[in-house]
Amino acid sequence: MLIKPKLDEIRDNLIKMAEMSMTMLENAVKAIVEHNPEPLKIVEELEPKVDEMEVENESMIITTIARYQPEAKYLRILVMDLFVNRDLERIGDHAENIKEQAERIIEKPKLKEYIDLPIMTEITLNMVKDAIKCLETLDTELARDIIKRDDKVDALNEQIIRELYTYMVEDPKNIKVGIRLITVASNIERVADIATNLAEEVIYMKEGKMLRHQELDENGNSKEN
Repeated sequence: MLIKPKLDEIRDNLIKMAEMSMTMLENAVKAIVEHNPEPLKIVEELEPKVDEMEVENESMIITTIARYQPEAKYLRILVMDLFVNRDLERIGDHAENIKEQAERIIEKPKLKEYIDLPIMTEITLNMVKDAIKCLETLDTELARDIIKRDDKVDALNEQIIRELYTYMVEDPKNIKVGIRLITVASNIERVADIATNLAEEVIYMKEGKMLRHQELDENGNSKEN
């Protein structure tokens, strides 16, 4: 099948793009946690590369559809790849947003030691990594596990916001930095949402079940079923 090598090439490009987007996010948050501007250079270097890859991948996917006129199963893969490509670019955008906040945050004295922020980031990065993995394998069990992990990210986000509000109430001088840190946490939470959306797409492709906006029970099944 002539289309198979092209599908493999597209998937390899998406994996590289995912790795770059995750590296951007990791280093943007690292700059805040370590109160050090050096990691931001990596974000700045990778941002245009991710944007360029997004354009190239989209062109390759659309050209492949037009040239090969693939049968249904390959068409579904290519359409999913198109959505993944755009989602990965959005992750890069969120990392860039965090970088912009980080530049201002580290200009001021460190507000506190950041404990929950790196934990929230690690969970989110692992969600993205596993989302890419289950897109390759159509592993719906892993996809459901990703969806459940989103609750942990949401809980950490709420915890960070509550703690920052306390710092801002105690001293109004902390308000600007506090608001920037809340924005950072919000961007991380949105990346976790992207990973969740990708996991939901895998379940839909494999099982025909649309889980978006539905809660899962302890077994990973929709509570509405």
